[in-house]
Amino acid sequence: MSVQGQPNFLLVVVDDMGYSDCQPFGGEIHTPNLQQLADNGACFRHFHTSALCAPTRAMLLSGCDNHHAGLGNMPTAHSTNQYMQPGYEGYLNNDVLTIPEILKDAGYHTYMAGKWHLGELEGKRPHSRGFERTFSFLGGGASHFNDQRALSEFEKPHTEYSEDGKTVEDLPEDFYSSDYYTDKMIQYITKQEDGNPFFAYLAFTSPHDPLHVPDAWLDKYKGTYDKGYDAIREQRLQRMKELGLVPNNLTPNEGSGEFKKWDDLTERERMEESRKMEIYAAMIENLDWNLGRLFSKLKDLNKFDDTIIFFMSDNGANPKEPHFYAPNTRESVAREYDNRLENYGKINSFISIGGAWAEVVNTPLAYFKLTTYEGGTQTPLIVSGRRMHKRGVVTNEMLHVTDIMPTILDYANVRYPSEKGMKPLYGTTLKPFLQQETKQPIRNAFDVLGYEIAECKAVMKGEWKLIFMPPPYGEGDEWHLYNLKEDIKEENNVAAQFPVKFNELKADWEAYALSVGYIKANGARAVEKLGYEEFYRFDPKHRIDSDTGIGEVEGTTKEPTELGD
Repeated sequence: MSVQGQPNFLLVVVDDMGYSDCQPFGGEIHTPNLQQLADNGACFRHFHTSALCAPTRAMLLSGCDNHHAGLGNMPTAHSTNQYMQPGYEGYLNNDVLTIPEILKDAGYHTYMAGKWHLGELEGKRPHSRGFERTFSFLGGGASHFNDQRALSEFEKPHTEYSEDGKTVEDLPEDFYSSDYYTDKMIQYITKQEDGNPFFAYLAFTSPHDPLHVPDAWLDKYKGTYDKGYDAIREQRLQRMKELGLVPNNLTPNEGSGEFKKWDDLTERERMEESRKMEIYAAMIENLDWNLGRLFSKLKDLNKFDDTIIFFMSDNGANPKEPHFYAPNTRESVAREYDNRLENYGKINSFISIGGAWAEVVNTPLAYFKLTTYEGGTQTPLIVSGRRMHKRGVVTNEMLHVTDIMPTILDYANVRYPSEKGMKPLYGTTLKPFLQQETKQPIRNAFDVLGYEIAECKAVMKGEWKLIFMPPPYGEGDEWHLYNLKEDIKEENNVAAQFPVKFNELKADWEAYALSVGYIKANGARAVEKLGYEEFYRFDPKHRIDSDTGIGEVEGTTKEPTELGD
């Protein structure tokens, strides 16, 4: 036990993992260490994040809404009237405090290894936001090997590694992201010389595309996915029923209809789709193996039993293909990468699971990352450790990513500082529930959770959800109302049947939007006016009046504007 009796905390975040991928949530992917966590903790079915990763990470580390924390929109999706406005800075701003900042002041050691994605400029890196030791990838995604290859030309400004605030120019020859992040975390914890507690943030970039895995892992799942989308979907749903995650009468989610069915694919396309999923599954087993290495080291150091562990994904599975990342095109990807089937998963390949598999791995939820449907914002959450009491599967509690900070502070017996000018916490502590100190629900039928990113909007209240989706995954002209208790898959829009409830939730969303400073996009993209290089400087001189959208914006370079990661 730590000297002060305070627990250690290990916060593990994986990148773009599907809802039903790991064993505790019904997956066929071998994840024995996550299963160990689940067996000694609680699995939550109604845990919600943002639909995109940087806003989720901002909320996770600050406990505040993304519009308060600086990620009101996802770089580079800002409109000209949002760019550099308060709450839309594009990095974790100084209006919020972070978990490591608060815990460090309370005597904790604070360590980070992995993906940051909350600012790459001087003073915005994790070493400046409370972490004592850091090895971080500053951007959204990149090669998992040592070539540091960006997702696209326009992703280069933040495709960079940093250790303790200093840029890392060269990575080791045998670098693989999940292995190296785990090595660093083991190093930081092992070198700690005193008995003070620690907060460790391990943020894997896996299984974010490009799908890469070390050679020894390439054929771990050979043949597993040859029967196609429906077979895997049905197998996972059956296991979820056996685990008590979903009702026994739930039928498979047939998907959005946006993608080809397995039977409509050519033999070559089926081979390619199976192989992509094999690599993706191997990435997830690999990160689980790395967690096992870390758990073993914590046990060797007699720290495991005093550590409360949180495991989550930052959003739903990723439907994007390599050509999604501007200015990539199908032709440029084919020309610049070796995407022969035999090179899948290796250096100089760039493959993704794509939309059809993204819907499958999010079974039974609707859609995927980028959307505020459940497949975009509902992710696995496991909380585990001998210091917390709750065990089993929890399906009737609505949780939010901003709950993690107040929960950690509560367990550490550290008060949230009441500093003037700081934004209010959006989340609530889970400790009374996890310690089984109360029979009260975490949120009641009157509590509201609001969401918005890139004009994808939602509000949840009790069993009800109101959602607005712009194209391409919505019409962009109406709100839909769903009863999630009766309609997990969000298939039946009941807005016409329940006009009073519709209006109630619409008013709730408008109150939320006002409270967090939401700025409706004016349709003019800031990056088109500034260019990508200037955009990533995040210079306040480019700020435009948020009400009128009128102002001077320097730069005239026009470039593609697809949302990156």
